[in-house]
Amino acid sequence: MIAQRLSAWWMGLARRERVMVLIAASVVLLGTLYAAGIEPAWTARARLAEELPRLQAELVQLEALRTEAKRLAGQDGVGQSFDSLLTAVEQSTLRANLSAVVRADDANTVSVTANDVPAAAWFAWLEAFTRESRTAVMVASARRAETPGRIDAFVTFRAGAN
Repeated sequence: MIAQRLSAWWMGLARRERVMVLIAASVVLLGTLYAAGIEPAWTARARLAEELPRLQAELVQLEALRTEAKRLAGQDGVGQSFDSLLTAVEQSTLRANLSAVVRADDANTVSVTANDVPAAAWFAWLEAFTRESRTAVMVASARRAETPGRIDAFVTFRAGAN
């Protein structure tokens, strides 16, 4: 029924009107094709061209972090050797400016004794060292020194402890 009406309408148009209707329909069709298909793809392409370098840089950073995480996962601080533990403790106390005596008690333990050190500095060092080295504390003690805010402290780490 609709096809018959369209056919009748089309036949009722003059040749010039038919050409104008075809041109108008072509313009509408091309506009729709552009608005629905070409323009969104063109815009997305431009946006992706801008984002791609940033995303590639983020990928490089993620790969570096993944490599670092694998490296750190392979470093089992809890099971580290005695020599590396002794060296790590000595260097760490020096970096923290703690006047401490580091000594090897036996083949597996390292003790740190500090007298009259700032309590905040000692506890910050102890927390940071155990976190970074993933070393377990076997024995620890602290008592108030005569100077306010300072302590006499002792800690023992064990190499190869699980």
